[in-house]
Amino acid sequence: MGTTAYVDGIAFWEPGEAVADMFCVQVRVLERWIRRSSGIVGPESDEIVVDPLKLREFLVFQLNAWARTSSPSLKAMLQGTVQVLAALDEHLNGPLRELGAVPEIQRGRLAAVSPSTLRPAPWGPPTAADLPQSVRFELATIVQDLVRGWYKTLEERLGSAGWPADRLREVVESYAIPLLMPPQRIPPDLISTVEDGRRTSLMSLWDTVYGVSRLRLQVVHDEQGHRVTWLGFGDPPG
Repeated sequence: MGTTAYVDGIAFWEPGEAVADMFCVQVRVLERWIRRSSGIVGPESDEIVVDPLKLREFLVFQLNAWARTSSPSLKAMLQGTVQVLAALDEHLNGPLRELGAVPEIQRGRLAAVSPSTLRPAPWGPPTAADLPQSVRFELATIVQDLVRGWYKTLEERLGSAGWPADRLREVVESYAIPLLMPPQRIPPDLISTVEDGRRTSLMSLWDTVYGVSRLRLQVVHDEQGHRVTWLGFGDPPG
């Protein structure tokens, strides 16, 4: 019996039961070691769910911890699991520059998880499905920064990113809220209304570290999921 790994409901990896169990157990150990979530949940009912943004952040912290330790035994025990993390991260998020500083992990990642065993995973909104992984990752971090209130406007966050503003706005405003905000973080000022069978919510997002974000979001809930239809301050126009 096998296990399937998903991103945004898209199946991309089918490790064997023993591989999945061992991988997830080892990931839990690494989470305790650096006190940070990996974005990997499971296996539950033969499924593993992966948050690509958290996976990339977790891998970077693991590589930093690797560089700080001088224990050959610890590195030997870490190596296989971090190689698997690196292979999955590259498949979902694109190349990671920091891997160049850790040749043991960089060289071994393709042997740890063969690219031929991984299926395409165009995670994110439908408007980003045709974009490469590295671009989808960058767009998702833009949305996350806005949700946290680190930037007042989309234009301020883009800066000199070099992306066409209209194209970026189209993709950013269609990003699914669940990728960024688990249900327990829905803020107390959520206002949700239903009209003609379509539910629309208006909220100020809450960040567990930074408190209530100044950014307001209007979200439409329909068969496509939970889509951001307006980003700004105050109330949406009209």
